Amino acid sequence: MTVSRHKLCIYAKGDSYERLHTMVGLVSTAASMDWEAHVYMTYGVLWRYCHQSLGEAEVQIATPEIKKAYERGIDAGRIPDLDEFFEEARELGGERVRIYACTTSIKLLHIEPKLLENFDGMLGHASFLQIAADGQLVVT
Repeated sequence: MTVSRHKLCIYAKGDSYERLHTMVGLVSTAASMDWEAHVYMTYGVLWRYCHQSLGEAEVQIATPEIKKAYERGIDAGRIPDLDEFFEEARELGGERVRIYACTTSIKLLHIEPKLLENFDGMLGHASFLQIAADGQLVVT
């Protein structure tokens, strides 16, 4: 018997800290709810993930008070390290959490093949949209 699961598909393009935090939080939540999570990484997200530097991203919230509160949360450890948080979500979700690298971004950023070993595949936009066709698509 095949289990029918909810399917979350994330088109991850923004590499500000808060966008990365949103992406990782969604993957973690989906994994904890026994959902599938498919993450398509492009540009800055792809670069940061390949170089294990998600947590080094800059907070780019425009409202100064909110930005300060968010940065205090990071500094106090209330917002977890994003690289560790993402790996924990992948472990929790197991085969239900899949990550894909954008082929155009790989070429544009000259990403070395050895940095792509943790990905489940390299895809173009059309292939990712085929995966997302029967799921919920979110852009971060």
